[in-house]
Amino acid sequence: MKFAETIKHTTPDMVVSLRHDAWVVENDAHPIYSPTALAFALKQLQARDRVRKGTLSASSLGECEREQQFTYLGMPKIPPDAKNAAKMQNGSFMHLRWQMEGLSEGWLRQAEVALGQNQYRMSGTMDGLLYDESILELKSINVNGFSRVMAFGPLIPHLFQMATYMLVTRRKKGVFVYECKDNQEYKEIVVRAEDLPLDEAEEQARLIWATIHNQVLSEPLEKCIDKTGWKYSSCPYRDRCLNIRTWEEVAT
Repeated sequence: MKFAETIKHTTPDMVVSLRHDAWVVENDAHPIYSPTALAFALKQLQARDRVRKGTLSASSLGECEREQQFTYLGMPKIPPDAKNAAKMQNGSFMHLRWQMEGLSEGWLRQAEVALGQNQYRMSGTMDGLLYDESILELKSINVNGFSRVMAFGPLIPHLFQMATYMLVTRRKKGVFVYECKDNQEYKEIVVRAEDLPLDEAEEQARLIWATIHNQVLSEPLEKCIDKTGWKYSSCPYRDRCLNIRTWEEVAT
């Protein structure tokens, strides 16, 4: 698959949807969760985000290289405002809801599975491993993004994320579940290794580590230079990024 390709995925072999829908209908507004799901939820609600300094995250591999470098160096982030914090919390609870349902019904075998040490030196946590041993990746998305996914398939950064998981774990199949946060409509998309930018993800990991090793600061995104677009408005480094020109300035 070429990096620039956008593929509309058809998924006749649904892995999650039928079992998910049947469980949700059976449990209605008051779901009965399994002891495993309840224990998992308690653990997640008590957890704190991992320390990301000194690491590169699989979930950001297809995103802004400069932001990845700032995170690696531990640059302090702008605290989110109340609206953006609520958005992140909504996404976290979307993940938790699906994971608890999956663990209770049985279509999900494990949730929040860490990648562990690997040759790509990527950190990250898979949302889950399914009963058929494929990788689960959950995405909460607004109605505009959901319409794009319905038309063209998974977003390119998400394909890079799944590709990295497959490179690390050597699994050959993954499942995206996109849920529209505006109306709870969802779309399951099954992908296989041949659908993903595996070579591009591997090369991107190599290149970003090379910039870090050589202390070369990547250029900011073009739209960020103009201070336009949601990537700029949501970037936790937007107050300093465009004023930093060298690696030494980041480190200090």
